[in-house]
Amino acid sequence: MSLALGAFAVALIAWWFATGAVIVAARRTVGHPLYLLVPAAALAVAGLVLALVTAGSSSVVAVYGAFFAALAIWAFHEITFLTGHVAGPRRTALPAGVTGAARFRLAYAAVRDHEFVLFATGVVLIALLAGAVNPFAWAIYALMWVMRLLTKFNVFLGAPNAVSEILPERMAYLTSYFRTDRVHPFFIVSVTAITCLLTICVYMAATAEAPGMVTGWSLMATFAFLGLIEHLFLVLPVRDAALWGWATGRSGGGFVKRQAQVAPEPETASSKDVRADKRAAPVMS
Repeated sequence: MSLALGAFAVALIAWWFATGAVIVAARRTVGHPLYLLVPAAALAVAGLVLALVTAGSSSVVAVYGAFFAALAIWAFHEITFLTGHVAGPRRTALPAGVTGAARFRLAYAAVRDHEFVLFATGVVLIALLAGAVNPFAWAIYALMWVMRLLTKFNVFLGAPNAVSEILPERMAYLTSYFRTDRVHPFFIVSVTAITCLLTICVYMAATAEAPGMVTGWSLMATFAFLGLIEHLFLVLPVRDAALWGWATGRSGGGFVKRQAQVAPEPETASSKDVRADKRAAPVMS
């Protein structure tokens, strides 16, 4: 039990701190792109080396090493995406009135390169660590990738709280591809899938005998649990940015979102016409 609780605490703190550090890096203004990309790439290389070094041991220390290796590699991809260096060929907002398959194609073009490098990195990790005694570097990376992919589908298909204050201004055009007027049924599929992953990880941690395996599966269970919480953030009226106020510089406002109260304006014939036009137009946000 102590190993599982320790892993839960380490994963929770690492998730909170690493997310905040990525936010700070993504929001930082630098004189040249290489000033940020070089240290980020060095972090990824260090993570890959650590994953290879710890692959041959299933000790608790080695498992924690694999965990932080996956986290370092993932942080590199998050930094390159949020800074706009590796996103997609499309860097503009969704045009008004675009729906259906055309909307999906444009949304995919906005994140295509990022999705490709995430998938390619996962393939490389699996290829390098196939049959390793310690599989947690690629397993944790794969878990984060699956949860992030589910999140992206949800914000595209429909999630009321999809727009986050964490997104830097340079990437604000991405919010035009989000849909916030409904909860799409795919959200239930996502929550069910993550709950199944969480259940499997908890079961594996509870039935494992080796301390390293207990630690590894507990780390994965914690990240699956955090993925479930992040999905709930998509539909609940909460400010996820409140958890990282020190990184975003927006510590005020509380954790619960409050709708701004706006005094009603006198109704005129022109305002009736505007509302009618809005009702006729498809909701794309």
